[in-house]
Amino acid sequence: MERNVKNTEDIMNLAAGCIEPGREEELFSEIEKDPESEKIYNKAKAAWAFLASSKDMPEYKIENSYKKLQARLNPKSKTFRLKTNLFLKYAAVLLLFLCTLPLAFYLKNQFSNETDLKYTSVVAKYKQIAEVILPDSSVVLLNSGSTLTYNNNYSRDNRDVSLIGEAYFDIKRNKKIPLTVSINDFKVKVLGTKFNVSAYPDDQEITVALETGAVELQHEKSKSFSYKLEPGEIAEYNTAIKDVRVKKTSIGDYTAWKNGLLVFKDTPMDEVIKILERKFNADFIVEDSAIYDPAFNATFQDENLVEVLDYIKFTCHVNYTLGKDDSNRTIIRLY
Repeated sequence: MERNVKNTEDIMNLAAGCIEPGREEELFSEIEKDPESEKIYNKAKAAWAFLASSKDMPEYKIENSYKKLQARLNPKSKTFRLKTNLFLKYAAVLLLFLCTLPLAFYLKNQFSNETDLKYTSVVAKYKQIAEVILPDSSVVLLNSGSTLTYNNNYSRDNRDVSLIGEAYFDIKRNKKIPLTVSINDFKVKVLGTKFNVSAYPDDQEITVALETGAVELQHEKSKSFSYKLEPGEIAEYNTAIKDVRVKKTSIGDYTAWKNGLLVFKDTPMDEVIKILERKFNADFIVEDSAIYDPAFNATFQDENLVEVLDYIKFTCHVNYTLGKDDSNRTIIRLY
């Protein structure tokens, strides 16, 4: 079947962050309904993941690879073309070498007129975990609904990243250039280590769980704010009262998500609901406030939403109904 040329162009432009405003949701909806379009989109995302750390290459090589990509994407068409944006040409080159690499994120590049820095944002869509390989070969795993941003000078004169959501970091050691994770004014500074940060916007706490190495917690607006963690410790920073609590804990409980596990240990039900909403891209409506009273204990691996809800129903004596809203989003009523 001959591919829709215009649709292919739109998909690649979407992955590159070059689509016109207002069309994103429409295209995402079309992509989810078409497995072939989703394959192209994932390839484009993979290309942009490596774009930030790519080097300049001769223009004739870009053009030759660009023409080969045209033929591979739509061999029956002689009129297929992408926007002649230099960055899309680079994406075309990279797609030739990454066409079998599945990635669960898309990239969009932004430019700052004030600093001339290029920023790359990696987004893990809901129900997915994304792996990011930074230019210094450090590895970051992004949990569902999370975003990691870094600039094109990363590993040259800085190792600065910003995080929205949750991520597990496996950072290469570099004494000269520490890595800094920023969550607004809150900072996590490291040389080389493995640690987990959870900082979703709708959570009142930022948690930092240290597996190996050492990290230092800082605050941009307070020079006296400084806490150092040791392996096996977790810091809980309350964003409302600017308070930090440090305690020993089982780090595996905080990093289990990267292996597809959901671990709840005496977890308040309101927190359980938030985690399930992110995991399954659903909305919960609680019709009885007594549902929030019990703490929840369970470990899930690969269970679907209904299986999880059935377990909650059995152990917490909670009833539920499943439905859809006008946008086809899953709605769960607890009563």
